[in-house]
Amino acid sequence: MSVGVVLGAGGPVGWAYHLGVLEGIRDAIDRDPANADRVVGTSAGAGIAATLLAGTPHEEVMEFIVAPPSDEDRQQMHSIRQEFKENPLRRLRPVAPSLLRHVGDVGVTTALVGMLPAGLFPTLMLRKFAASNEWPSQLWVPAVRLDDGRTVVFGRDQIPDTLGDALEATSAVPGLFQPKEIDGSRYVDGAVASSTHADTLAAEQHDIVLISAPMARAGGGLVRARARHALERETEVLRASGSRTLVLRPDDEVLEAAKGFPRQRPEAGATIARVARRQTVDAFAAFRRQR
Repeated sequence: MSVGVVLGAGGPVGWAYHLGVLEGIRDAIDRDPANADRVVGTSAGAGIAATLLAGTPHEEVMEFIVAPPSDEDRQQMHSIRQEFKENPLRRLRPVAPSLLRHVGDVGVTTALVGMLPAGLFPTLMLRKFAASNEWPSQLWVPAVRLDDGRTVVFGRDQIPDTLGDALEATSAVPGLFQPKEIDGSRYVDGAVASSTHADTLAAEQHDIVLISAPMARAGGGLVRARARHALERETEVLRASGSRTLVLRPDDEVLEAAKGFPRQRPEAGATIARVARRQTVDAFAAFRRQR
């Protein structure tokens, strides 16, 4: 059976949630998700996808997630803050105002990202999920190119010099992190276009596509509503291509466990992963009954 795994955006809670989902997949189908035919990771999902394909133990990954910034990260952030204090107007300039010219091609939300400032935080800290700089053959990592607002899927459209470069690019949240430059182009978070990019798998026609979608969970807010709408469209595309889909999203128990994670309650990561694991096993059982 051909299997595609999609790990979507979702921040630190998404990191912990994905870990639990991956353990649940192992329990439910007795197959290591690292052996999936294709793994698509967007933003937070890309970091976990990289650790999955590198065989990094989940306990070690959880340590990455809850660890405070390193001395090097702190020094970079201090330097950027100092630069901001010295020239705040420069720092508040729109990062890519010319992106508005492409609104007809990429949509209003993506085009407006160009009007945000570049962000204060460096993306270097996001490289910690790359155990190796070698590109895993199964991995696709979507990011949004600031030049024209187009989505570039690293691993499919091009392969950057290092895996860490792609992890930085797909996780560069606009207005928070600095864009990541790769081969002369600047990139921002892949979730600007879609939190999951599950429809990238339609052409490969996998028997089943397993989608972990933390941002598409229930609840209010424009960001979550947009993520849900995009995911619904993507799953329709996948089903039309002949792929069955199973979508996993955090429930109320996960969200309750996630309060204060990771800075105030780093220990909550284990609970998030445990609940996600059980939720995934239950979802597979329901999926089989429906068949």
